[in-house]
Amino acid sequence: MASQGPKRTRSGDRPRGDVVLLVEDVTDVRAVLAEILVREGFAVVEASNGHEAVVKARAVRPDAIVMDIALPMLGGIEAARVIRAITNLHDVPIIALTARPVGTFDEHEFDGVLSKPCLPDVLVRRLQAVIVSRRKRYSPSGAT
Repeated sequence: MASQGPKRTRSGDRPRGDVVLLVEDVTDVRAVLAEILVREGFAVVEASNGHEAVVKARAVRPDAIVMDIALPMLGGIEAARVIRAITNLHDVPIIALTARPVGTFDEHEFDGVLSKPCLPDVLVRRLQAVIVSRRKRYSPSGAT
């Protein structure tokens, strides 16, 4: 079952860390990835299809999105385009996580492409990098 909001600290007071919207239709894969991200200090919001990703992105305004390409209802590429068209979401980094070979789909909607299977540390480092890069781009002082 997809979570309704960020995973919280034990006290339940605040979300832990940067908020990542994790969009993956395979329940077991989504659960494993969510556990890895939470363990690394991210707050995770889950979506199982592209439509749900758009709805949750609007509601939560995540710090980054990890999106599968092959999704039901609205594919990952189409969902990324919709999210990019939303004024307050256009700058949210979106990383594609896909089993499709690189170069076989339109990659320009994404801030990075990772191939499945992906080592956990590669995913975590890429997320940290795009979040820090975005903060530097949009903060007045360029600081993180």
